[in-house]
Amino acid sequence: MKTKLKKFTAFSKTILPNEAKYLEDRYQFTDVEKRSIISRVMSNALSQNKHEDFDAEINKRKYSYIKDWIEKKLASIDVDTTIAWIMTLNKNILTDAITSKEEKEFLHYISSYKSIEYNFQNVYELAKEYKSYLLVRMRYKDHKTIADFIETYKPHYDEAIVVKDKLYKATTEITNQYTKNNNDTKHLEHWLLAVFNDKNIDGKNRYQAFVLLAFMYTNYNENGKLKVVFDQLDLYFNEGEMYSRRILSNYYASRVLLHSKQDEFEIAEFYGYLSIRQNNNDALMYLNNLVAILLRNHKPKEAFSLLEHHHDLYKETHNYHQKIGYCSYRIRVLSELQKHKLAEATAKTFLKQYKNEVLNHRWHHFFTSYINVLIILEKYEDVLKLASKFNLIEKESERQKKNNYVPNISWSISLSRYMEGHINSNRLLDEIKAPLKAIKPTKNQKQLMIKVIDRLSNNLPEAFLELKSHI
Repeated sequence: MKTKLKKFTAFSKTILPNEAKYLEDRYQFTDVEKRSIISRVMSNALSQNKHEDFDAEINKRKYSYIKDWIEKKLASIDVDTTIAWIMTLNKNILTDAITSKEEKEFLHYISSYKSIEYNFQNVYELAKEYKSYLLVRMRYKDHKTIADFIETYKPHYDEAIVVKDKLYKATTEITNQYTKNNNDTKHLEHWLLAVFNDKNIDGKNRYQAFVLLAFMYTNYNENGKLKVVFDQLDLYFNEGEMYSRRILSNYYASRVLLHSKQDEFEIAEFYGYLSIRQNNNDALMYLNNLVAILLRNHKPKEAFSLLEHHHDLYKETHNYHQKIGYCSYRIRVLSELQKHKLAEATAKTFLKQYKNEVLNHRWHHFFTSYINVLIILEKYEDVLKLASKFNLIEKESERQKKNNYVPNISWSISLSRYMEGHINSNRLLDEIKAPLKAIKPTKNQKQLMIKVIDRLSNNLPEAFLELKSHI
């Protein structure tokens, strides 16, 4: 009997915490066994680690009923399902291919429209397209239904377009602040919060306002405010607003970054696993972020298992930023598992195949992992060859200007120069202290620097332990 519940158990494991909270307030089963099944689904989805088995004695048709009920309930609020339906209708109207069944569904949807939903702008534009289609065919009754909708919701649509345009201008300002660090965007905060929390504004605009708030608070390093808007969005998801699995995955992945910035690595790991449940275009980025957290949590075996499981995703991607990230983490994970030779071979092969991509996208991420392995293997000459061939000293001096700079590569090159007899101990100390002069390290930077120093002091204890006192 247990094997008969295998499919349902697998299905129940796909239910995300916010989905569970939404469903929890909406089932009204009187049947005791159905209530027990749905309760177990909810409690398992909301539990961070323990999973309780389902009762194999209950008739499997009741499990099928619950599965269908959950799928229909979630599909009814899924904004991605709705937009796919709207786009299909639009194509069929434009090509005169709409069926009577599709028309009936859309007319019913319009006549029972009550509140401004996530895809309201698209619905309104489709209605305008459909109105002309109906008038040409002299279908006056249906035309009136659509025309009444258009007239009733015109003020809402006009406002939605104004908000959309203002959000675009705000996006330009906030992204410019991030890339050029040249302007103040605090004047947008009050308005963005008002848009985000206004239930009379369509969900697409509200969600965009949330994205911009998150971006802005990150720019200003205001983690407290960032957490407040995340927690508010969490409540909206629980109510079934702005929901799709794609959006939830993005939200969980953003929470990974939020909690890791606050040194809450266990919570970050929990959200990291949630973010990779749904396979989408950003799955490899979410995976890389989770692997980084697992390494912080001293779980290299779990990280290795995840990387192996998603190897096909890595092979298929054309996103070199994430491809390099994946390989860099693989090198680090292999090294943590004491497979240093394999880590070195992995780095060497990847660099040979993707040299230009590494240099154009994420040279620092990749070479940090590669050089760390060479230092462990005491291959100092190879470190210096890489530094010379790829101008790493020059690249490092440019990178020093960044806020989050940690002189991992710079220190490794200085250590290698000393070990190969190119400089003496006094010069070594001068070189490893030099990058610290221009830095006022944050708490996170200090932690990372101390980790680097601890690792390098395995090779040369006296110099790097003296350096520790300077941080």
